[in-house]
Amino acid sequence: MTEEGVLLFVDAIEDDEALVLLGEKRWSLPRALLPAGAKEGSWLRLALDTSQKVGEEIEARRARLLRSDRGGNIKL
Repeated sequence: MTEEGVLLFVDAIEDDEALVLLGEKRWSLPRALLPAGAKEGSWLRLALDTSQKVGEEIEARRARLLRSDRGGNIKL
């Protein structure tokens, strides 16, 4: 992952909701998505990892799961 990304400002945290600013636009997120230690007034860097390696790891994991899946209904 590169250090590039966008900066978000944590404007408010109310109950289980966090309000963040991206430029002049205000977004509501579940508080659980904030990193540990984030609080009102914190700056966060949002970056997406679009590397091929992550996609390959996901596909390998999916293939392993499909090999062990016998199909059919799930018993609860």
